[in-house]
Amino acid sequence: MKRTLPTFAALFLLPLLGCSSVSPRDGKAADAKDSDVSDAGKQRKIEGLERELAVARERLELSRLEQAVFSKQHEPKVRQASMEIEIAQARLARFREADKHNKLASAQLDLRTAKDRAQEAVDELAQIEIMYKEQDLDDLTAEFVVGRGRRAAERAAKRIEIQEGMLAALEQELAQEEKGYELAVDKATSALSKLEAEAETGMKGKAISVQEAGNEVARLEGELTAAREKEPS
Repeated sequence: MKRTLPTFAALFLLPLLGCSSVSPRDGKAADAKDSDVSDAGKQRKIEGLERELAVARERLELSRLEQAVFSKQHEPKVRQASMEIEIAQARLARFREADKHNKLASAQLDLRTAKDRAQEAVDELAQIEIMYKEQDLDDLTAEFVVGRGRRAAERAAKRIEIQEGMLAALEQELAQEEKGYELAVDKATSALSKLEAEAETGMKGKAISVQEAGNEVARLEGELTAAREKEPS
């Protein structure tokens, strides 16, 4: 007599037998699909890196251009500031060696002349007084001549006071003018120092920007090279 499996056992084994029987063709198709997805992701990554690298290179070029422009803008400013120092120093030297000396010498000469004239007026008055004492002239004539000599001596003495005051005022004026020239030299020197400091700081900042941009380009180039090496041939 022929034996058969119970019905419930057959029903239990059928699903298991169906699941274990996978076609090799279906497995290969699934692997190919996964590979296509992976390759597409790698290609997208490469393309993204290429775009980033292009932008990074543009930024590097821009940083270099800004560095060159900054240098060109500050160089003439520094030269001009240096020339202003030279001009201010030349004006100060000319004032001390020529203008100040000549003005003081002229004022001192005027004072010396006023003193000489005052002394001459005093001497002349003394001679007139002696002359009228020795000669027998009427009182009106003597009084007129002596009075005129006395007034001339007084005016001469007054001129001395005026010249002395003018000399003192001139000395103060020249001292202030000299300080003005000295201040101009200091101001020009400070301006140059400020420009040089700004130029140094700015150039360092631009150099850092160039270096950072270069580093970013190098990083992206490295990542792109690595990504391309992983790309299937």
